[in-house]
Amino acid sequence: MAQGNASRLYLAAVFCLGAASLAGCSADEPAPEPTSASQVNVSADQLQKILEDFSQEDASAKVISDKKLRSTIPKAQEWLENAKVNPSKCGVTFAEPVADQLQNSTMGAVESQNNYITVAIYKDSQLLDKQWDAKASANDQCSRYSVTTGNESRAYHLAKQPMDSVADKNESYVVTSSDGKTTQQQLVTRSASSNVLVSVQGTTSNGQTQEQVKEATAKIDELFNKLNG
Repeated sequence: MAQGNASRLYLAAVFCLGAASLAGCSADEPAPEPTSASQVNVSADQLQKILEDFSQEDASAKVISDKKLRSTIPKAQEWLENAKVNPSKCGVTFAEPVADQLQNSTMGAVESQNNYITVAIYKDSQLLDKQWDAKASANDQCSRYSVTTGNESRAYHLAKQPMDSVADKNESYVVTSSDGKTTQQQLVTRSASSNVLVSVQGTTSNGQTQEQVKEATAKIDELFNKLNG
């Protein structure tokens, strides 16, 4: 697997687990109140079928199964742990050991033209609530940071974007990164309800972001409707 593709798949695995992206910080959060929303209970095979139905009209779409994502987790953790983040509090932090998280969620993703749609269905909705609150707090505290991996260093900036979906919790932001020579922008959109987390991640550029947020929101709404159908 090419290094760029490997890194994108590792990041997709991280999003599926509901852990922090490269913007993440650890945070202590109080135990959330139980949710009244109905939990989604589907197997890995059922989730894969839902994602296949969801993406069937996109000829470039490729569904990544729970098993495939799980196989990337050890490498994903190694890749993230080797990254040096400044300030250090903005480093990647897993809320639980990866092995424990693997026991607590069913995962799936759709890759399309270098974009990822990821879904994680947790056994425990309160665990998802806790991770969501920690991640949201992290993004507020770490809007600017730098990441060094090997001989490469990139500076990052997060800019929050307005969004709303059928889900109870929503967050969208543009991540701009630069190594001093090239600049890249990623749009990350996340939504959560009860025990389900859906994330849409892809490239963006000035003038396109607002429309892409609408498109990501529409995909999120469609997925939640299918999962709750």
